Amino acid sequence: MDLKKKNDFIPKIIVLCCENSAYRAADMAGTLKLSFPESIKIISFPCIGRVEEIHILHALENGADGVILMGCLEDSCKFLDGNIRAKKKVIYLKELLSEIGVEDSRIEFFNIAPNMGAKFVELVSEMNEKIKDLGPLFEKR
Repeated sequence: MDLKKKNDFIPKIIVLCCENSAYRAADMAGTLKLSFPESIKIISFPCIGRVEEIHILHALENGADGVILMGCLEDSCKFLDGNIRAKKKVIYLKELLSEIGVEDSRIEFFNIAPNMGAKFVELVSEMNEKIKDLGPLFEKR
């Protein structure tokens, strides 16, 4: 991707958050007036383990350039192992994306606590830069 296109490209990133951890961290970031790219779209789930592979693939198919799943810290899941199940789904999808020629770094999983507002901003901002370097998943027609 040439430099001008890279600078003009605004990645669409969907952040799927556990309402008990990552969503609260995003809320804390807002309370602290920490900013992150405005193209980031946050969707809350009761448990990140409820996210199915089809949700992630659907987001990519419908215009997202990247998807982040954020769940509770290890051993802190209110639903026992939702974060572990979600992480396994992301690992599986990374393998699948690689097999079909799509950069597996377009999806990521992170563990985060409710009091980690600054870390939330750091992670989504890093993903934004990574996706900006990769370019759009699908070129506009």
